Amino acid sequence: MNRVLGKRLFRDLKSNFLRYLALELLIVMGMYIVVSVVGAADTIIEGTESRAEKNRVEDGQFGTFIPLTDEQEEKLAETGIVLEKKFSIDMEAEDGSILRLMKNREHINLIDLDEGHMAGKIGEVVLEKRYCEEHGLKLGDNITVSGMKFKVVGIGSTPDYDMPTRTFSDMAVESNLFGTAFVTAKQYEKVKEMISSKAEEYCYAYRLNDSGITDDDVKQRLKDFEFDYSQVDMYNLTFFVKKADNPRILAAMGDVRINKQAGLLAGVIVMVLFTYVISVFVIHQIAQESSVIGALYALGVKKKDLLLHYIVMPAMIAFTSGLIGALLGFSKIGIPAQMVNCCNYFSIPNLEVRYPAYLILYSIVMPPVVSVMVNFFVMDKRLSRSALSLMRNEQKTRKAVPVNLGKMSFIRLFQIRQMMRERRSGFTVVCGMAISLLVLMLGLNCYVLCQNVRKDSIGSTRFEYMYSLKYPEKEVPEGGEACYAESLSKTAMGYTINISVIGIDGENPYFDAKPVMGKSNIVVGKSVWQKYGLHTGDKLILADNARNTEYAFTVKGVCDYANGLAVFMNIDSMRELFGQEDDYYNMLLSDRELSIDEGRLYSVTTKDDVEHSAAVFIELMMPMVTMMLIASIIIFCMVLYLMMGVMIDRASFGISLVQVFGFRTDEIRKLYLNGNTWIVATGAVIAIPLAKKVMDLLYPWMIANTACGMNMEFPWYLYAVVFAGVMVVYFIVNALLVGKIKKITPAEVLKNRE
Repeated sequence: MNRVLGKRLFRDLKSNFLRYLALELLIVMGMYIVVSVVGAADTIIEGTESRAEKNRVEDGQFGTFIPLTDEQEEKLAETGIVLEKKFSIDMEAEDGSILRLMKNREHINLIDLDEGHMAGKIGEVVLEKRYCEEHGLKLGDNITVSGMKFKVVGIGSTPDYDMPTRTFSDMAVESNLFGTAFVTAKQYEKVKEMISSKAEEYCYAYRLNDSGITDDDVKQRLKDFEFDYSQVDMYNLTFFVKKADNPRILAAMGDVRINKQAGLLAGVIVMVLFTYVISVFVIHQIAQESSVIGALYALGVKKKDLLLHYIVMPAMIAFTSGLIGALLGFSKIGIPAQMVNCCNYFSIPNLEVRYPAYLILYSIVMPPVVSVMVNFFVMDKRLSRSALSLMRNEQKTRKAVPVNLGKMSFIRLFQIRQMMRERRSGFTVVCGMAISLLVLMLGLNCYVLCQNVRKDSIGSTRFEYMYSLKYPEKEVPEGGEACYAESLSKTAMGYTINISVIGIDGENPYFDAKPVMGKSNIVVGKSVWQKYGLHTGDKLILADNARNTEYAFTVKGVCDYANGLAVFMNIDSMRELFGQEDDYYNMLLSDRELSIDEGRLYSVTTKDDVEHSAAVFIELMMPMVTMMLIASIIIFCMVLYLMMGVMIDRASFGISLVQVFGFRTDEIRKLYLNGNTWIVATGAVIAIPLAKKVMDLLYPWMIANTACGMNMEFPWYLYAVVFAGVMVVYFIVNALLVGKIKKITPAEVLKNRE
């Protein structure tokens, strides 16, 4: 008998091929997304962390106005830390991009070469890999920087520029405009002599050892040195950043950690949907083959044999689907493809793909196990009925809830009754739609956020030039608007992000902020208001890591400035708060280019730079947005096809009966299919804004490590486009299912008569 039942498996597969194929595609898509997204995240997390430690990533860094003396360096070394200078000079290439020139590293933040060798001679240089990719540079090529010619002998990355931004507060990586370069110590000194007008930045990296010293101990020792400098008015330390607070270090790991959490969450959602779909299939199959099961019982077949028979096929489908999904996820179109966006943004070493054991178990073992469990518990109860009850296909009667539908046409009444009978399948359709819309909204939110950041950043930037000054002149240059800027930080959701505090007067033409006098009063920019949900009267706590001080500010208003995270103070109040002179400034804004000695400058930002930076996010995120859109459409199509197909199978007797009475195919479609239009349309009207709301609540957590606003407002027409897309997919599936109706014949009445 088991051999006979085994032959039925292949007949069942053949007769329900499209149904099983749709189920297989659903599981394959789910496993592929989870394995590829989570596997890529694990590869980057574990790979970058291990390579960073191998390359002796710093525990922190600090900058000074003037270099430490040899004696002070020795005193720091005596505390038990390893200290290394990483002085740098920003040099301009022929295309206008900036290369930060540094000496070869010896002890900390070692260069991880992808190809080539370290610079060992005059005229040789090692370039950061992303800069090379953006500029098409290869080994052996020559590059001219500030009038000097260098030969590229190595291409690689360093752990302290995992996110290669020019400043800590930059919103986005722009490797076409900025990169790092490494030369010999002799070459560096030669360059410094030739371009003495360039400002050299004095930066030090340190690593702690097992002596018990902490970051705070290092910072306190540096504070003790400040009074040894006659050249510095009050404070030599310009910044102090721990590794954990450095946005450049392990930035890729922080970015994909959110992807991993989202991928695992998506995996749970997919499995819930998969489990529910299987349970609907099982119930339908038992009802459809009830008389056959009863006959088999009458012939002596045991319940355990039937349980095994009906469990095998779904389990095999689940296993093969999980295996295919896992193979696709671990293939070149899986994990490596998911890593492309990250590798095209961050500067990380070449990493070997990792194959986490838990992902293999999740994708290959879990689907068939879930299938077996669902089938067993659902079937066990339904196969416990007597042989006679099964042969007569007796159905459990449910107490109907009386519904007064009033006077309607026959077709409308029939459609409503059919929807009520198939409410379980209808509920599954709506749930599948909601899940697919969550995936869709994840992609759309990403796209809309990038578009809004670009639009808001450009719209709120009124200056043409922004000059960040290292050594400001006593008199403000003609045509310049003096401001005072400090970079503080805020920690939220486990991430520390820099926020610019900008001191301005009440008539600044480049900002519409109207700051209020007072050392604790601020006006927050639009991006800060969106990201942290601030309101007038709220407290905002910002930290100065260099001074180990926290400031509690009171929000007095919101202004329309969205170019990065910034808050505004009255410039006089800010000078008083930070102990500066009455006429101190370190930032200039202008509507034209100013003549300023390059040695006095940290950086120059133009409006064109802002526009280009704002567009970077869209370019980087479009592949992920596209994948999310495609995945959501496939999930919705599969669920819709499967569940509506089940509805038609269950209604096959009724369809064949109305065929006997002369109903044509178009009329049958109106009775049994078109009624679902109201289910899908109503479900879409509810699910679209609900999915949007859920994603809006989750998104701040998902991009907590990004220094940008949270403007995810949809234009009204986008809701209409999503709704129209849902209905188009529905009508396509509806048209496909008409073919299924045509295969049903009036003979069904004779086959199922008593």
